[in-house]
Amino acid sequence: MTQKTNTILLVGVGNTLRGDDGIGAYICSCMDALKIPGVQTLLTQQLDTVLLDELMEAGHIIIADASFEGKAVDFFKVNGNEPLHGSSSHHMSAPLLMQMAQTIYQKELSMMICAVAGYRFSMKEKLSVRAKTNADKAVTIITEWISKHN
Repeated sequence: MTQKTNTILLVGVGNTLRGDDGIGAYICSCMDALKIPGVQTLLTQQLDTVLLDELMEAGHIIIADASFEGKAVDFFKVNGNEPLHGSSSHHMSAPLLMQMAQTIYQKELSMMICAVAGYRFSMKEKLSVRAKTNADKAVTIITEWISKHN
């Protein structure tokens, strides 16, 4: 398995049937529409160990997900030194995935998190107006980051 250092994998996390939880999918669809060379998107409802093989193929990984708290958009590097919380079959953190990649594949991942504030997580297939505004801001931030790293 060779790591493609010039590719960027954008992982959109969330459930599009739960309102603002679909922020990750919305960001991926916006990025797909931009057709930036070297950028691939992947949708998942939650982070899981089955993603490891695909993550290993990317030069850089950006995980876009809805957040319940914090800034409208928080974009930061996962450094692997964050405290690891216990995982279950229903929860896997980005730092834990990074540590697993180091342990299993002896590879250090270049991973960014784009946490986007959401407000309504009820059964609804549409983002709230405020969440969509935040997600559009996230697309701009991600696009600017990609232009510097691609």
